Amino acid sequence: MLKVIVVLVWDFLVCYALSREVLVAAVVTGILGLYVWLGGYLALLKDGAVLSKDLSSHERRQLEFARDQIIKDVNRVSGKKLSKLKVYMVPDHESMNATAYGANCVSVTTGTYINTDPVTMTAVLGHEVSHLLHRDPEFNRAVFASVAILMAVFSAASAVSMVLIFFLFLLLTRFRSWTGLFVFKGTTTVVGGMFQLIQRGIVALYSGILGLLSRRAEYRCDQYACKLGYGLQLSYFLMLAESGSQRQMTISEALYRSHPPTEKRIARLETQIEKQKRA
Repeated sequence: MLKVIVVLVWDFLVCYALSREVLVAAVVTGILGLYVWLGGYLALLKDGAVLSKDLSSHERRQLEFARDQIIKDVNRVSGKKLSKLKVYMVPDHESMNATAYGANCVSVTTGTYINTDPVTMTAVLGHEVSHLLHRDPEFNRAVFASVAILMAVFSAASAVSMVLIFFLFLLLTRFRSWTGLFVFKGTTTVVGGMFQLIQRGIVALYSGILGLLSRRAEYRCDQYACKLGYGLQLSYFLMLAESGSQRQMTISEALYRSHPPTEKRIARLETQIEKQKRA
């Protein structure tokens, strides 16, 4: 919770520095806060997710079995009550994946449902529940909103700069010759390129840092699923999902991937399973 609050406080300070109005900063931060806490529902709509109770009887039984079991396990291990946990299914037969949205909502793809047994499904939910307990979806949305504000600020500054340059050249009557037009065009290109470079730098920094944080969160969630007693099943799921993914990643995807390499995740899970056996 603290990491989300820190990001929202930063957003408030940035908005206040730009507007010099407490009310404006509070309203903007409030809107961002609503997006942070409720944006998961928008993502569910975008993904076409279907709540478990609205699925067919067989699909509902398997998902609700895993849901009920993980609620018991989390309460036993961590003392947390997840009675409001909602499990959705995303209609995607091609991939084996699961997602935590925040607001006690997680989803699995149809591919995950088809290729896993109830115990493996429970292991997958255990991983995603750890994301919920640590507010990872809310934190990711908060950081994304902060970056969006910075991008909007630089876009507005770029537009204002172009207008000022135009009126400056107009005032100096530099448009009376082709030379003046070329100088104007060159000036706007340089200024616009500078702002684009800054924006791309922000995006690259955001992708790199958030990717690093996300990879650490994945290791932590794997560890939690193992702590719940599902390390072996999660390892099996990771191997199964990796073998079903045939597409080669691009260089940028490999650089900014939010999940660690599968083999490293499995190696860490195997190490932790051995430690649990010796304990």
